[in-house]
Amino acid sequence: MALAGETAATKADDAGQWKAVLKPMEAAGPFELKATSGGDSKTIKDVYIGDVWLISGQSNVVLPLAASKDDWDEVKKTPVNKQVRVCKLPGNYSLDPTDHYSRPVAWDVLDAARVGSYLSGVGYHFVRTLQPTVGVPIGLVQASAGGTQIEEWMSEEALKAADPGNPQFATRDKARVALAADPKARISGISSGAASLFNGTIYPMRYAHFAGVVWYQGEANSRTKTDYRMLLKTFVASWRQTFERPELPFVIVQLPNFGLPKDDGWMRTQESQMLAARDLGLPLVVTIDQGSKTTIHPPAKAEVGRRAGLAALQHVYHQDVEGTSPFAKRITFDGDSAVVEFDGFKGDLVLKGDELKGFELAGDDGQFQPANATLQGRRVTAKATGVTQPKSLRYLWANSPEAVTLYSAAGLPAGPFRSKE
Repeated sequence: MALAGETAATKADDAGQWKAVLKPMEAAGPFELKATSGGDSKTIKDVYIGDVWLISGQSNVVLPLAASKDDWDEVKKTPVNKQVRVCKLPGNYSLDPTDHYSRPVAWDVLDAARVGSYLSGVGYHFVRTLQPTVGVPIGLVQASAGGTQIEEWMSEEALKAADPGNPQFATRDKARVALAADPKARISGISSGAASLFNGTIYPMRYAHFAGVVWYQGEANSRTKTDYRMLLKTFVASWRQTFERPELPFVIVQLPNFGLPKDDGWMRTQESQMLAARDLGLPLVVTIDQGSKTTIHPPAKAEVGRRAGLAALQHVYHQDVEGTSPFAKRITFDGDSAVVEFDGFKGDLVLKGDELKGFELAGDDGQFQPANATLQGRRVTAKATGVTQPKSLRYLWANSPEAVTLYSAAGLPAGPFRSKE
């Protein structure tokens, strides 16, 4: 095999499988990749060397660019960017690890008019934000499947070690019984269970070297009783082990606002994402202002992708950009007041609207009351009528907050949090 003046040789095993590894090269292109075996050869043209990112998750990653109605009319007119290549995987389910996909996969150039029917809207805006600043060719691999739980995306060994009683194992066992009775039975995402998407979609590309991962998932897990904080940390460790990259970067997209005002499962999943990202030192993309009260698939994906791109630029490429939201660094209670000090951003906090909304306080009785909040620099002070000695504080603790008004100067919102988990 030869590429850009470098060569590598290998030998196929008894099953006809082979792997050849070229040494790292500078980002550039286009080149020709030539593979030769005996008297046969194959040449692939228009090959670029650069960084490859993986975007994965469930239906809000699946939602294609053309369905992102917020800016589709303009986006489809944008010029082709040959410095960006995209590849969508079929999202295979398998009860056991496999090396093959159900159909051939191929790269395409970033041409919105052509790829908009299948490429993730979040993924498109992510690479459009990333590539011009990074300045090297970028590849984006999309591996996503609607309605899926995080347990389906991690290895069986990882999940079994962390949560041996997880219900997804029973789901997987039922699928095995069904296949034993009828080898032609079709396995769906809902019925395939633990590790099925890992086996069929992630494992086949275990030798890939990704610059990082964008992970946007959690909707399906919000309806379960499992510990998503633990599962997300287990998932990250599983992929880092699979790709043999102990420090593989991840960008975690937090669930947006959606649904009825109070739904404990949804809010706890948002909190679990925030806590797991904090535990692992990963950037969290706050989207509490980008969802919809009426649909779990909000069509506005441009800002979500842009924020994910900014997070990668700041935390992976160490560019001088602001890519993560303000977070509550310290919460103190003094008399009838609660004071929240924020960190993780430049400058002072910014109020959007006439007043700060979303802060609530509770005393020993645990009954939360709306708080009047004032902003000074990087600090918020909150007081609530009838709560003379506050013991607990929470912010935006609702599926669909009335309003999101607290932002950094860079336009990134402070996400939901509470003083007691």
